[in-house]
Amino acid sequence: MMVRLVLLPGHKWLEVVPGWRGGRPTMKDTRVSVDDILKMLAVDRKSEEVAEEFEIPLEAVYETLRSVSKR
Repeated sequence: MMVRLVLLPGHKWLEVVPGWRGGRPTMKDTRVSVDDILKMLAVDRKSEEVAEEFEIPLEAVYETLRSVSKR
């Protein structure tokens, strides 16, 4: 089975992989969704803590915040 990856224009860390996490945006090469990150930030976790917990670069957390602020 071939997985078709969809990179999101203008984003280094966000991608969509059909069949993963309901087709929602995730961090590149992970199953960590934008929603996962936002939920942790919503309960007062610091960006650094989120990055460490999910083992993703801090830059990826910041990119997530920029992407949702543009919606």
